[in-house]
Amino acid sequence: MKKTVVTTSFFLAFSLFLLVVGASPTLAQCVPTELGCIPTNPAAFVNWGLKIAIGIAGGVAFLLIVLGAFKILTSSGDPKALQDGKDQITSAIAGLFIIIFSVLILEFLGFRVLQLPGWGIR
Repeated sequence: MKKTVVTTSFFLAFSLFLLVVGASPTLAQCVPTELGCIPTNPAAFVNWGLKIAIGIAGGVAFLLIVLGAFKILTSSGDPKALQDGKDQITSAIAGLFIIIFSVLILEFLGFRVLQLPGWGIR
């Protein structure tokens, strides 16, 4: 559970940083790389980085859920192993919900309340 709290705290801090910077969705100038077109504008770069980080966080949460399910399936009736698998799945889902809701809150604050340009749902 502590790993989930640290991970979600990182994403909340990153989201707050994004709010302060005021990300713009325009990618006027970018550097073409194997990862795609990486923007050179700092605000657009932070927006691009947040999209990548949220995608990675979703993939990690999925892998943790699969690993927890594997622990449950291979527990062979051991109550401790069964509980460890359940705790892992619960932590992964809770972390995923915190990340999703932090993005929704950030979107609400940036677009609806502060009316920052370029903060609409894309």
